[in-house]
Amino acid sequence: MPMHERDRCFGFLSTATHTCFWYGRPQSIRLPREVSQHSMKRPYDSRLMRLPQLPLLANNRCWTAVLLSLILLLQACGDSGVVIDNGSVTGSDNAGGGGTPTGEDLQEPDDGGPSGELPPVTSVSNLDAEDVAASRFLAQASFGATVDTIAELRATTLEEWIDAQMILPVSLSEPYTRANSNGSQGEARHEAWWNNVLDEPDQLRQRVAFALSQIFVVSDVDYLLANNQWGMANYYDMLSRNAFGNYRQLLEDVTLHPVMGVYLSMVRNEKANVAENIRPDENYAREVLQLFSIGLYELNDRGEALPADNPVPSYTQAQIEEFARVFTGWNYDLVTSWETTNLGGGDTFTTPMVPDERFHDTGSKTLLNDRVAPAGLSTREDMAFALDTIFQHANVGPFISKQLIQRLVTSNPSPEYVQRVVSVFNDNGAGERGDLGAVVKAILLDDEARNGHENDPDFGKLREPVVRLAHVWRALDGTPGPLSEGVHNTPNFTLNRIDEMTGQEVMQSPSVFNFYLPDHTIVPGGSTLSPEMQIMTEANLASTHNNFHHQVYRFNDRSDLSDDNPRVTIIDLQPLVELATDPDALLDWYNLIFFAGAMPDDMRQSLFDYTRTLGSDDAGRFAAVQDTLFMMLTAPQYHIQR
Repeated sequence: MPMHERDRCFGFLSTATHTCFWYGRPQSIRLPREVSQHSMKRPYDSRLMRLPQLPLLANNRCWTAVLLSLILLLQACGDSGVVIDNGSVTGSDNAGGGGTPTGEDLQEPDDGGPSGELPPVTSVSNLDAEDVAASRFLAQASFGATVDTIAELRATTLEEWIDAQMILPVSLSEPYTRANSNGSQGEARHEAWWNNVLDEPDQLRQRVAFALSQIFVVSDVDYLLANNQWGMANYYDMLSRNAFGNYRQLLEDVTLHPVMGVYLSMVRNEKANVAENIRPDENYAREVLQLFSIGLYELNDRGEALPADNPVPSYTQAQIEEFARVFTGWNYDLVTSWETTNLGGGDTFTTPMVPDERFHDTGSKTLLNDRVAPAGLSTREDMAFALDTIFQHANVGPFISKQLIQRLVTSNPSPEYVQRVVSVFNDNGAGERGDLGAVVKAILLDDEARNGHENDPDFGKLREPVVRLAHVWRALDGTPGPLSEGVHNTPNFTLNRIDEMTGQEVMQSPSVFNFYLPDHTIVPGGSTLSPEMQIMTEANLASTHNNFHHQVYRFNDRSDLSDDNPRVTIIDLQPLVELATDPDALLDWYNLIFFAGAMPDDMRQSLFDYTRTLGSDDAGRFAAVQDTLFMMLTAPQYHIQR
């Protein structure tokens, strides 16, 4: 079968299938009548794109694999916890003949209880229970478990592992970015980030920094920042350095970073001048309250906005205007004047902003909780007073803690889980408020994080696309292609463009509201949250599945790259081929590394039966690895981190 026919065969599943997920249980599938191809925003870099000419795949193996994949999808959709069309799921009942259910079709339980039943009990009798626990932990605390990291974790306790991670040297992005770019091109920054999350040992710090980058958001979709990548890399490194520090210091470092100054227009923000029709810019004042600290509504320590039917706003427009006056009089360092448009080199965007007292509003300001910044304070004193006021607000603990829980562990933490973490934010046990290292430890060691999957159907989260790709490369020992000069590339996109495939790329969100909202609900108006589902579009799923297909079949350790792209990252399948002499051993490996022991038994049995249809020689085992790996990576069950 020609390669394009083989792509159509698997593409029937991976390119044109959209699964609507409900935690742990995808609820419906749409299979369009015709195979569609994802439309890219622009052609792939011609230097990286060559037409493939690969060995043929027999018709029967191709369509057998597709049929099995459909069976796995149907198995995943078997739970009836969510009512669709009053319990009837028939294609003719939906507009267009069998489409994905709309918001009106999906209903949550009226009593506010779990949205469905627990996933089917999974037998892990072939796996060591402590290995399984280590794999689950690493899914939350790193960019994915590997055989080696599971062994390393098994050699210590979870708390000791966290403590050791926190004292590791910080893996930085800026040095590589400076060495490999003039600052106006984004490729090097993304290469540095991927090198760190794939290969460096400070995995917990990198995972937390990535979470922080989705709270304290900046994005180089801004033109000026797109051309100042040294500054972008420096901003991310600032988050990395502060990942286990104190929230108050982090808030100040974010506030004074010139990248944030540009992104939310605080730099060169001037005091009011009626004659020149100037008034302070409210952009940073609004977002530092709404997104970086206290949120929209007053919260209790359980993260609940009360009263539920009419929550109380946490700030007013008048207070935003007062904070805007606080954040006046800050300019770039290393420039000759307030007015100059000559911003110099990239160092202007890596050094904190400095005060220019001429443009600061020195009047008194009434801030949160009736705290008044007295008149006559300097630019720096005013800022410190305002940030202290924010830091002491009762909302900060629940607002920040819940989002960190969502990014690392589960989208729907219980109020009790949130409250336990907030108590640590408020006091780390040594009288310190805002200790992020203590907060991260509390999040990961909490009983709900370790055992919540055993009794809560809604426990867990969708794996973020970037984290999922990083895990695949880490688990399969992905190495840069032979002509890539040490740079990782996906089969379909260079690293600085994978947002076109996944909807996500580090510090490249479409707005300050990140890639998705932390309170995004599965059902409009519902209560079950799934932030990542906001970018789980048909196009993103199709494109991501195509990418995994090309990775597995075209870019592995046995690929002939003489007529293909030698710059794409290569995965090593040989260890799996050796395991495939015993299909149970292969499936145990998948179950441990990719599912943390949660591969459903019916899925495992289907994959096992499929491997028995292939030969037991080397070619048959290699085919079994390729087919089962691709089906596993694109299965709904793998998209869920529980």
